Amino acid sequence: MVAVTLIALLVLAVVLKQALHPLTGVLSSVQDGVSAFQEEDFSLTIHKNGYSEIDKIAHLYNQMAGILRSERMNIFQRELLLDSVIQSTPVAMLLADNRQRVVYSNLAAKQLLQMQKSLEGFAISELLAQLPEALQQAVQREQDGLVTYMVDDQTLVFNVNFQRFMLNGQNHTLYLFKNLSQEMGRKEIELWKTVIRMISHELNNSLAPISSLTRSARRIVAEPEHLHLLNDVLETIDRRSQHLSGFIKQYAEFAKMPPPQLQSVELLSFFEQLKTLLAVNCHLDVLNTHGYFDPAQIEQVLINLVKNARESGSPESDIGFNLSQQANRLVFLVFDRGTGLSPEQLQQALLPFYTTKEHGSGIGLALCNEIVAAHGGKLRLYNRDHGGLCVSFEFSLAH
Repeated sequence: MVAVTLIALLVLAVVLKQALHPLTGVLSSVQDGVSAFQEEDFSLTIHKNGYSEIDKIAHLYNQMAGILRSERMNIFQRELLLDSVIQSTPVAMLLADNRQRVVYSNLAAKQLLQMQKSLEGFAISELLAQLPEALQQAVQREQDGLVTYMVDDQTLVFNVNFQRFMLNGQNHTLYLFKNLSQEMGRKEIELWKTVIRMISHELNNSLAPISSLTRSARRIVAEPEHLHLLNDVLETIDRRSQHLSGFIKQYAEFAKMPPPQLQSVELLSFFEQLKTLLAVNCHLDVLNTHGYFDPAQIEQVLINLVKNARESGSPESDIGFNLSQQANRLVFLVFDRGTGLSPEQLQQALLPFYTTKEHGSGIGLALCNEIVAAHGGKLRLYNRDHGGLCVSFEFSLAH
């Protein structure tokens, strides 16, 4: 009896094994396929074996593998297109991982560093040490913006930019260097032409009436009965001369802007002085007690910005100034509810001699930006929601 039972169980086991063989085969294939997915291999397919339920599993797996193959091909093609664009761009690009080693670069970076071999794997510090000193200093200070230096009596201008972001769960740093020398050369010529036109226009506006008034003065001297008119003529000549002198002085100040005299500044005291000087709504929100900057120059910047806000058509009550702290940076903000600026005006507002005012010289904002840049910052202008303009700048609290 026991022998019969054992034989029956053995036969049952063989039957079950034969019956489950198609299912175990499919499950084994699915397991192999999923393991291949982990290796980004989506080529494995499962053949049908005639069992409807098992064929459904095979069909779903094959369908998923086909979708992943298609998506991988699309991603590969997009990456290939993106790489082609990046390699052909004139902006030198270096991408460093959290160990500060280069994981990606382009042709412009090789040209900038004058290297023929691949840059991947190099320490970023080793590569950047081969750059001109001016660019090295900009990298060390992480100073975004324009960097100018001389090579063989030729002025070179680069725009330097740094960006940090997470990639595959790790911190990465992107270094960008754009050569603007040719573009800046063309801009410089256009700028000189603009300066010459403006100075010529202003000189003619002042010298023409002065010349006319001088002839009138001669006639008055020749006719003593009209001597009482001579004083008015001379006063008018004096006013035009003073206007012309002030105009030339503004240009001279822009050309001879002295470097900032950096010093430790007690922020609360500086803010209280600004409140009295600016006479607008002021707000202070800082944690540090001291900053490091040239108080006289920054004061002049804020005076100019508030003056512009008052000339924008804004109600006086809507003009304000905020001094705040973000991490280790000091942030200055002047705002109004005036007419704001058009997109074209926003792009050109910081260019020297560009003005939207009928009698403006176009020096004020350019001079402010020059001062802020000397402190390691940059003037930023943007329109406010519901009308008005904000002008802000920031720089490090410490030396």
